[in-house]
Amino acid sequence: MIETARFLVVSDEWLPREWMPGVTTSVAVVSAVVAAVVAILFISSLISILASPRYTGGGKLLWIIGIFVFPIAGPLVWWLGGRKARIRTDRV
Repeated sequence: MIETARFLVVSDEWLPREWMPGVTTSVAVVSAVVAAVVAILFISSLISILASPRYTGGGKLLWIIGIFVFPIAGPLVWWLGGRKARIRTDRV
């Protein structure tokens, strides 16, 4: 059992070469981690938008369209500024 664990840490033979020819294992693992983080950010922002009491149906729809059109920048903008944005309700 210990030999198997050491083999997995020292060698990259656990990933078949046919999986992504020409790509090293570390690049594939880093890409998978980045994709997972982006997916979690996207899904969590979608849930946060739908649960937000600050926006009505139209505002939520615009935010949802924004995160679908810009799947990386949209969720980042939502988490950095959209959740706490002040909404003007007075008309001038």
